[in-house]
Amino acid sequence: MTRPTDGATAVPDRFDQIEALLLRYPEIAETELADLKRWFTKEASAFEVASLSSKDELRQQYRAFRADHIDRLGAVELAAIILGGILSLGAIVFLALGG
Repeated sequence: MTRPTDGATAVPDRFDQIEALLLRYPEIAETELADLKRWFTKEASAFEVASLSSKDELRQQYRAFRADHIDRLGAVELAAIILGGILSLGAIVFLALGG
């Protein structure tokens, strides 16, 4: 937690906020879920992700969050994989038939 020197109320740092959200996962609001996704995909360093993933009290929520939102392939990724497979198979057949 950051400690202001001007007497203002302390504001938890970003890592602590994310840790608190993840601790409550999946019982979080949509805006909080969007915040978690943004942090994991855009803001977090590898060290920060490793630090969160290594905490025993967060392990279950971390794994569930990753499986539900980070490690899943989206429609665009699946379409690209399928299209790439079809094109590769077509090229192999074309070459096998003497192209």
